[in-house]
Amino acid sequence: MLGALIETALSSITAVNVALGCAAVLAYFMYNSVKRPPGMPPGPRPYPFIGNILMFWKKPGQEVFRDCSKEYGNVYSLKIGQWWLVMLNDIETVRDAFQKKPIDFADRPKLFSMELMTEGYKDILFSSYNETWKLHRKLGHSAIRHFASSRKLEKLVEEITGRMSERMDAFEGQPMDPKDVILSGIYNLLTSLSFGETYDFDDPRLQYFMNMSKEGFEIVGQGFAADYIPIARFIPTPGLRRLKKLLVGYLGKIHDYFRRHRETYDPDNLRDMCDSLIHAQQEAIDEGSEHISKLTDTHLCQTISDLFGAGTDTTITTLTWTVALMAENPDIQQKCAAEIHKVIGQEKFPSLQDRGNLPYCEATIMEILRYSSIVPFSLPHTTHCDTTLRGYAIPKGTMVMPNLLAIHFDEKYWDEPETFKPEHFLDETGCIRQHPNSFIPFSTGRRACLGEALAKAELFLLFSWLLQKYEFSKVPGQEDKPLINIDPWDLLAQMPKPYQVVCKKRPVKNE
Repeated sequence: MLGALIETALSSITAVNVALGCAAVLAYFMYNSVKRPPGMPPGPRPYPFIGNILMFWKKPGQEVFRDCSKEYGNVYSLKIGQWWLVMLNDIETVRDAFQKKPIDFADRPKLFSMELMTEGYKDILFSSYNETWKLHRKLGHSAIRHFASSRKLEKLVEEITGRMSERMDAFEGQPMDPKDVILSGIYNLLTSLSFGETYDFDDPRLQYFMNMSKEGFEIVGQGFAADYIPIARFIPTPGLRRLKKLLVGYLGKIHDYFRRHRETYDPDNLRDMCDSLIHAQQEAIDEGSEHISKLTDTHLCQTISDLFGAGTDTTITTLTWTVALMAENPDIQQKCAAEIHKVIGQEKFPSLQDRGNLPYCEATIMEILRYSSIVPFSLPHTTHCDTTLRGYAIPKGTMVMPNLLAIHFDEKYWDEPETFKPEHFLDETGCIRQHPNSFIPFSTGRRACLGEALAKAELFLLFSWLLQKYEFSKVPGQEDKPLINIDPWDLLAQMPKPYQVVCKKRPVKNE
C-alpha cells in the first residue's frame, strides 16, 4: 500500500516537472519571439509568434507604415511572424543602406511562396546574393542590351502598335477599357523579345499569359501565412493550392519554350533573349568553364522568366495609370501632344533619340512613375551580414524594405506631392532636372530592377505614340467620377481598378 502511494506521488511529481518544463520552454520561446535584438530600431511591441501581424488586419498596410513612421521616425522595426522587418521611409536612409553599403543589404528573404515560384531560388529576383546571382544578372543585362537595343526595340514596338491601333480604332468614340489593349500589346512585345514569337490579340497562347498574370497578382496579392509563420506551409490553404496549380502551367510553358529553342538553336543566328542564354550555356560547356554548374536549364528558364516579367508588369501597370492620368488632366495631355507633334510630327514613329528633345513628355513620364509608385514598398531585402544603419544594429537575415510611396510623396522634396504635375521634374528653364532627389521608382543599389532600362524605353515609345495618335477623355456624363481607384489593402502593387475612357484619333494637320 505504501509503495503504491509512493509510486503515485512520484508519478505526480514527474508529471508536474514535465508540465513545468514544457511551460518553461514555451515561455522561453515566447520571450525570444518578441524580444527586440539589441540595438535594433524602435517599433511597436509584438505579440508572441505572430508579431505585429494583427496591425495589418485592422488597417491597410500603407496606413500602418505611415502611423509607425509618425511615432517612431524614418527607421523603425516590426515583427512579422518569424521575420524582423526594418522599414526605411526617407531617401537619405535608403541611400545610406543600399548605395553606401550595397552588399550588406543585398540579400533576399527565403519565403515559401518564392521558393515554389523560383524552383528553389534559381532565379535572379529572389536568389541569394552570391556568384551564381552575379552571373545570371550579368547574362540578363547582356540579353536585354542586345535584343532590346534602340533600333530593334523601336521596330518591334512599331509593329505591335499597329495591332493596338486596330483594337483602339474599333472603339472610336465609344467607352473602352484601355488595359485590355495594353495587356495584349505588352505581352506580345515581350513574347517576341524573350521567345521570338508574336501572336494575334485573340490567340489562346497570348490570352493564357494574360490570364496567368491576372491570376498571379490576385493570388500573391493576398499574401501567404507560410511566408511568415513556417508551420503554415503544412496547411493546404486554397491560396497555396491555386499557386501550385498556376506554377505547374506557367513554368511548364517556360520550360517548353526553352526546350524548343534548344532544338532549333543556331549559334550564328541568335533570335531572342532565350537564344542568348542558351548561347552562354553552350560557350561555358565548350570552354569547360567553372560556371557550368551555375548554368543549368532550370537556372536559365528562371532567368528568362525574370526577363519576361521585368518588361511586362511594370510597363502594363504604368501605362494603365498613364491613360487615366491623361484623361484626368487634359491640359497636360494637350501639352504633351503639342510637343510631340512639334518635334516628331504626326506621322513619323517616335524614336528613342527623340527623348532629349521632348522635356515636357519626359517630365510627365517621370511624374507618372512618382505619382503612381506602382510597387509602393519594392521587393524585400535582407541583410547579408550583421551591419549598422543610422546608429542602429541590424542583424544578419533581417528583412529590410524601402517605403517608396513615402519617399515619392515626401514634402521635404516635393512641392504639393499630392498634386500630379510634370513641373516636379522641370527646372526654371523648362529642362529636365537631372537626378532628382527622393525619386527611385525602380529602387536602387545592387538589387535595383533588372528591367529598368527596358521599361523606360518601352514607356517612352508607347507614351509618345499614344499621345501622338490618340486623345483620351472621360466618358460623357462621368466627368466628376475619378478614374483611378486603388485597393488600399493590396501591398504588392498599386493597380488601378478597371475603368473606361473614350479614345479618339487625333486629326492629322497639314504641316
